[in-house]
Amino acid sequence: MADALVAVLVKEVVRTLGSVATQEFALLRGLKNDILSLKDDFEQIQAVLQDAEEKRVKSNAVEAWLKRLRSASLEAENVLDEISTEALLQSLHKQRVQYRVKAFFSSNHNKYMTRVRIAHKVKDIRRKLNDITSKRIELDLTPSVPTSHVDDTEVVGQMPPDRETSSVIHDTSVIMGRNEERDMVIGDICNKDIGKHENGEVRVYGIWGMGGLGKTTLAQLVYNHETVDQYFDLKCWVYVSENFQVKEIMKKIIESIDKSGCTLTQLETLHESLQSKLRGKKFLIVLDDVWVEENEKAKWEELSKTLSCGAEESIVVMTTRSQTTTRMMARVPELQHKLGCLSKENAWLLFKKLAFAQGREGGDISELEPIGREIVEKCKGLPLAVKTLGSLMWSKSSTNYWQYVKDNNLWELEEINVVPAILKLSYDNLLPHLKRCFTYCCLFPKGYAMTKDELTTLWVANGFIPPKGGKDLYMLGEEIFNCLVWRSFFIVKANSQDHEYVMHDLIHDMARLVMGDDCLVIEPGKEVIIPNGVLHLSSSCPDYHFSPQELGKLTSLRSVFMFGDGDKYKCNISQIFSHVHLRVLYLRDVDLNALPESVCKLKHLRYLNLSDSRIKVLSESIIYLQNLQMLLLEDCMRLEKLPKGLRYMRNLQRLDITKCYSLSHLPRGIKELSSLRTLPFFPLNKSKEESVTKIGELGSLNLLEGNLKIAGLVFVGSLSEAKSANLKCKTNLSGLGLHWSENAFERRRQQMFTHDEEVLKGLEPTSSLKELSIYDYMGKIISPSWMVNLKNLVGIKFDGCKKCEHIPALGRLPNLRVIELSFMDSLKCFHDDDTSMLGDTTTMFLSLQKLYISWCPSLNALPGNLPKLEVLSLYRCKKLVSLPDEIQSFNFMKTLQITGCKLLRKRYDKEIGVDWQKISHIPTIQIDLFPEDDDDEEDEEKIDEIDK
Repeated sequence: MADALVAVLVKEVVRTLGSVATQEFALLRGLKNDILSLKDDFEQIQAVLQDAEEKRVKSNAVEAWLKRLRSASLEAENVLDEISTEALLQSLHKQRVQYRVKAFFSSNHNKYMTRVRIAHKVKDIRRKLNDITSKRIELDLTPSVPTSHVDDTEVVGQMPPDRETSSVIHDTSVIMGRNEERDMVIGDICNKDIGKHENGEVRVYGIWGMGGLGKTTLAQLVYNHETVDQYFDLKCWVYVSENFQVKEIMKKIIESIDKSGCTLTQLETLHESLQSKLRGKKFLIVLDDVWVEENEKAKWEELSKTLSCGAEESIVVMTTRSQTTTRMMARVPELQHKLGCLSKENAWLLFKKLAFAQGREGGDISELEPIGREIVEKCKGLPLAVKTLGSLMWSKSSTNYWQYVKDNNLWELEEINVVPAILKLSYDNLLPHLKRCFTYCCLFPKGYAMTKDELTTLWVANGFIPPKGGKDLYMLGEEIFNCLVWRSFFIVKANSQDHEYVMHDLIHDMARLVMGDDCLVIEPGKEVIIPNGVLHLSSSCPDYHFSPQELGKLTSLRSVFMFGDGDKYKCNISQIFSHVHLRVLYLRDVDLNALPESVCKLKHLRYLNLSDSRIKVLSESIIYLQNLQMLLLEDCMRLEKLPKGLRYMRNLQRLDITKCYSLSHLPRGIKELSSLRTLPFFPLNKSKEESVTKIGELGSLNLLEGNLKIAGLVFVGSLSEAKSANLKCKTNLSGLGLHWSENAFERRRQQMFTHDEEVLKGLEPTSSLKELSIYDYMGKIISPSWMVNLKNLVGIKFDGCKKCEHIPALGRLPNLRVIELSFMDSLKCFHDDDTSMLGDTTTMFLSLQKLYISWCPSLNALPGNLPKLEVLSLYRCKKLVSLPDEIQSFNFMKTLQITGCKLLRKRYDKEIGVDWQKISHIPTIQIDLFPEDDDDEEDEEKIDEIDK
């Protein structure tokens, strides 16, 4: 990736040198002149880089010179980082007296010995840079003025259209010319007689064709169609890719069905579990991007045997680039579809939709259209090529550039190589730091689901996002992400509910190619060749151990990613900790109970991900990681405590302890983490120890964003204590969970809820909140005055509020779309139906789409005005006599589910219930009765009364 890396590296080193030279670090005593000289040398070299980039293609000597410059720049970056890190560590030692003596006698932290060590490194870099500068003259590299039309302070260049990324991707209008094929595939898979096997084998439909044709897109259109939803009982989507592993595919199907992780590891138990979930059901399973060679036929037969337990209407739909794979899996010709190219007109409409989208600047469209039509014709109807060029040309107003693309020699390539060449053309037009952000993503395996938040934190940790004034780096990262989505480098993961993105396989291949020797990817069954100076390591072979010779080539590592197969795996942690220049350590699913003390060696580390591991304790020495910005411990369910010295990690921005259920409290001093932006879980404890944090420590953490769950509110004793959390000033919070007690039953028995109502009153959140959940609250009413101010609230949930008789008037909240009520024993009705108090109810719940009510045994009435309601789910509401009469005018209703509500079942039973006609217009109706309710004589008497 030298085309992007060297220029950006040198620019960043020059910026950092200028910053460091102005600071009065004790470490720089006697080094300032060397630092300033380094800055001058790098600036001179920076001036000739454009000439070097142009000459490198024809000159091996220039190529070698750039590699030497890259190496020296990386060394300089490490030394500059070491200088700032040592300054942070010295500040830490001043705060923690007990560590000063230890530090004085330590060669790693003694400031005098550190100064000597850094001085040697700086002088060594100066010698190397002098040689590089001299060689520059020999190579006749001349200074040049940058010709880029983009301002040097720009982060992404011209911004993509001013609309949400998600709407661009999900907008079905950007999918052209596939409706006829979609309907044909739906007709075939919903006809059980096509491809029926006498021996009971599962039917398979194969969609095949070359890369970039839109096989996955067609499969998505089929998968999400209403006809398919109604025909099949169960749907699953699994990305397969090159490594066809039967166990892994089975696990993914189970996880898709259960909506949770699968811990099974043995093939036989996976087989039994999957068959128990599929047996007798009409299912549709999509296997996306399948590669099965002839010699792997037994693997498919093993999976096929497992999947042959469903109803005869069941089918597997697979997409592949291989006709051989299609014939092996979809043996019936009628169930094989070779995907064709787009027609000229549909290809043009797709290109035009993107290239002339709202927000483009300059250029006479009447002049550009004829050129655009010729460009589209050369794309040969390949959707990925058309989309990529369309989004690229949106930012190009020059007729000359359009002409350049039309006349480019890439069109002389064979058809199979045209798409990769177009992708490379689009990549070449990215700004250098966007190239770094994009190519870094090739460290994730193909098909890996990435999120915007995950990528932006990694980019920030690596220093890939150049500062722009005082603008927030994460906001700049979001701009970069949106730009890459607009360019089709990232696409929304098929059927993702969590805003996840993937890279198309061809784009992933290109990213790996341009990354070159900067990355090392270790994959099962592939030879490991380690280049010198590799910066980023990604391994899908957790059991791989490096030899001493191999480790010697990895001294420059900045990132280590370890990906397992879904099981917890062991990794040689001591090998990793020897790479002291690491910025990113991604160890998800590791079989690790504790971090060793040697973690303090990784003093350059910015990003540490130990999520979903078995870790119980974090070593106190972790506080020496003074550069650490992201500490991710999500799903570490065994984690019992955090380091007492956490308060000293002043650069910490993200502390993700989501689902750390064994964590009973946070260490005192959390309030001192003034840069903290993410803290999803804040557990409170009854302990009166000084080392345990109290709710007031939340008061100063006003940068918090995303979701926040406060647990143990039973231990908050007053209105003033609750107010000290200062939730109202946390304007970036989008979700808030308020949990009173983990043991609501015991608390109810002991009547420990005297302060609940005033505590809730003091927990007033920001008015911009979008999600609110309240658990195990034991007040009689939920009606704090601040509730009516939550005008942006989209979803609200009350769970386990067993004594609550009144909930607030939710109907006046203009954006409320989802309400969930569970285990509310005393709730009888919605406050919003009291017309004497609220006046006209026809203006209530104007946005409500989903209403879920379960285990509310006293509830006897529902609101009558729910004009936008789509889903109504009622579970175990035994006193609910009827649905509102207005339900027959709920034109948006799609789903009605009634379970364990005997009175309702009698009244609305299909065809025979007295009020069946009021709900018969709803497309999906499920009314179930629990067997144990059959002999409930009291309910029978109530039903008789209703009928009379």
